[in-house]
Amino acid sequence: MDLDFQIVVEYGPLILEGFKLTIFIVVCAILLGLPMGVVLAFGRISSRRYFRGPAVVVLEVIRNTPFMVQVFLLYYVLPFYGLRMDAVLIGILALALYSSVYYAEIIRAGIAAVLRGQDESARAIGMSYMQSMRHVVFPQMLPIVLPPIANQTLSSVKESAILSTITVQELTMSALVVQGITFRPFEVFIMITILYWLLNETIAFGVRRLERYLKQRQTQQTAIAAPSEAAMASLEAVRRLTR
Repeated sequence: MDLDFQIVVEYGPLILEGFKLTIFIVVCAILLGLPMGVVLAFGRISSRRYFRGPAVVVLEVIRNTPFMVQVFLLYYVLPFYGLRMDAVLIGILALALYSSVYYAEIIRAGIAAVLRGQDESARAIGMSYMQSMRHVVFPQMLPIVLPPIANQTLSSVKESAILSTITVQELTMSALVVQGITFRPFEVFIMITILYWLLNETIAFGVRRLERYLKQRQTQQTAIAAPSEAAMASLEAVRRLTR
């Protein structure tokens, strides 16, 4: 089959409009989903039942049902209760909620991976729970959770294609429209495959740079801390000799 590049030229702007909307939806969903994930993670590990109970229910329901079903529930069921929203807004909320439960489990696992003694030591010197999390646990947790959070973000980009089922004019929906006009699915889906790859590869590249930065920073902090520990050991040895 010969490729018809005229389709790319003629309908490229329409595909790019859908691509822009996909980027907007994904960015909004991430900015909303990450804080929701943090809240759910803290609720999940809370010792108080009235925090832990609702968090567990949300996590189990969202995690164990298909994303398409959740989108349909928000889009078709909510209007029966008088709550009507734009399809794009529903898409953002659905994708943010879906991503948040996975972010929550990743963050919870990251907190558990940091030694409990770290938090206890911070609390012993007078830090509050939130200060301990902010200044002690989170900095150590970030390099651990960054790769799985990046993987979930990449999955969210791909899951955004499901929003075409509720008439959101994102990248996949734009491709379906062009395919219906031209009857040339090969060229159309090659275009959107390249665009999805470019978007995810850009995200992956940014995460790799951030991982490299965090690793360098951790190495520098270790190098600074090592002489200090050696100096303290030498000082203690001098004190013992002079007694």
